[in-house]
Amino acid sequence: MKKSISLFILLAIFNNGLVQATAVKNSEFLKFTKSQQHWWYAGAVESIGHLVFLHDEEKAQCIWNWLPSDPKRKKDLLIKSFRKYPDYTPTSILIALLKRDCGSLLPAG
Repeated sequence: MKKSISLFILLAIFNNGLVQATAVKNSEFLKFTKSQQHWWYAGAVESIGHLVFLHDEEKAQCIWNWLPSDPKRKKDLLIKSFRKYPDYTPTSILIALLKRDCGSLLPAG
């Protein structure tokens, strides 16, 4: 059951990513207000954390604590990365940073 739920969630994220990739790039995200950016961060981190929680509760805690542990530095890092990679999506940058700091987000295979 967990595998089918995980597959469904991954497909939903993948499909959402395809839509987002054509709709919001980092260069466009940088034009959002600070409030819009804040709510995007909150939603993205929560969503990724919930997906990871299905496989690894400890890693999900790492994800949920990632931004609140040092919000100014983390948001500055995200913004710097968005500027460096303007044609990528914000989600791809966030996932890369979470993976770097928390480890692989989903088990292989």
